Amino acid sequence: MVEFALVLPLLLIVLFMMVDFGVGFARWITITNATREGARLAAVGADQAAITQKVVDTSNVLTASDVSVGYADVNGDGVTAIGDSVVVKATYNYALITPLGKFLSGLTFNSIDFCSRVDMRLEQVPADTTAPAPGPCD
Repeated sequence: MVEFALVLPLLLIVLFMMVDFGVGFARWITITNATREGARLAAVGADQAAITQKVVDTSNVLTASDVSVGYADVNGDGVTAIGDSVVVKATYNYALITPLGKFLSGLTFNSIDFCSRVDMRLEQVPADTTAPAPGPCD
C-alpha cells in the first residue's frame, strides 16, 4: 500500500502527459491538414470566404477568426497573377485536457499555441487578391 501511494503520483503524471500529447498531436495534425486543404482550394481560385469556411469545416476546432488568407506577389510586378503565392495561416490555442497543468503549476504550462502556414502557387487568380500574405508563425 505504501509503495502504491509513492508510485501513483508518478504514474498519473506519465499517464496525463501521454493523453495530452496524443490529443495535442492529433489537433496539430488536424490543423495542418485543414490549412493545406484551404490552400489547395485557394490555389484554384476560390474566394477568401470559401477558403476560410473550408479550413473551419475541415478542422472542426478552428473558427473563422483563427484563419487568415493572403496573396504574395512573387515576381514583384504589383499584380497577383498565375504563379504567385497564396498563403493560408491558421492559429489555435490547445488547452490541456488533463489536470497536469494544475498539478505542476510552477513547472509546466496550461496551453500550447499551434500555428500552421501553407504557401501554394496560384493556378487561377480569384477576383479579390488585395489581402497581403500573413506573416510567419511565431
